[in-house]
Amino acid sequence: MSKNKPFDVCVPEKYQTDNGEEKTKYYQVGVAFEIESGGMSVILPEGISLSGRFVIFPRKDRHEPTP
Repeated sequence: MSKNKPFDVCVPEKYQTDNGEEKTKYYQVGVAFEIESGGMSVILPEGISLSGRFVIFPRKDRHEPTP
C-alpha cells in the first residue's frame, strides 16, 4: 500500500438534467492519503468544513474527468 498516492475528497450534489434524469456532480474539496495503519489522512484547505456526505475517489490522471 503506497501512502503517497493521493485521493480526491469530494462532496456530491444531485441534480436533474433537462430531460428529468437525476445525476450526481462532485466538487473536490480536499485530498486524502493512505497511512501506515491502514487508515487515511484527510487534508482540507483552511475555511472548508464538511457536514453530511463526502466521498473519496482514487485520483485519476488530470485529463480524465472525476465521476
